[in-house]
Amino acid sequence: MEFIVLLHGHNRWLVALVWAVLAVQLVVGAVRSMPRRWARLTLLGLLALFALQLLLGIALFVWRWEGLAQVPHYRWEHVVTMLAALLLLHLPLRWKRLEEALWWRRTLWVVLAVGVLVFLGVARLPKGWLG
Repeated sequence: MEFIVLLHGHNRWLVALVWAVLAVQLVVGAVRSMPRRWARLTLLGLLALFALQLLLGIALFVWRWEGLAQVPHYRWEHVVTMLAALLLLHLPLRWKRLEEALWWRRTLWVVLAVGVLVFLGVARLPKGWLG
C-alpha cells in the first residue's frame, strides 16, 4: 500500500505540470483565437490524471479508515476540495457549441479556479506541497 502513497504523492507533480501546460495553451488560444483541438486533448489528459489521483486518494482514504469520528478534519477538507475541483474541471466538456472566443475565456477561468482549488486542497494537508 505504500506504493499507492508514493504514486499519489508523485502524480500530483504530473497533474501540476499538465495544468500549467493547459493554462499556457488557454492563454495563447484566447489571444490568438486558435482551434481548440489541442487544448481539449490536454484538458482530457488533465482529467485522466485527476481521475487517477481520485482513485488513488479513495484507496488511501479507505485504507486509513479508522471510523468516522477518527478521520482528521484536514482529510475531509482535502477530499471535498479535490472533488469540487474535479467537478469544475468537467464543465468545459459540456461547452461544445460555444463560439471559439467564449470557450477559450470560460475554460481559462475554470482551469485557473481549479488550480486555486488544487493548491488550497493540497496546502491544507499537514505536509502540504512539501510532503
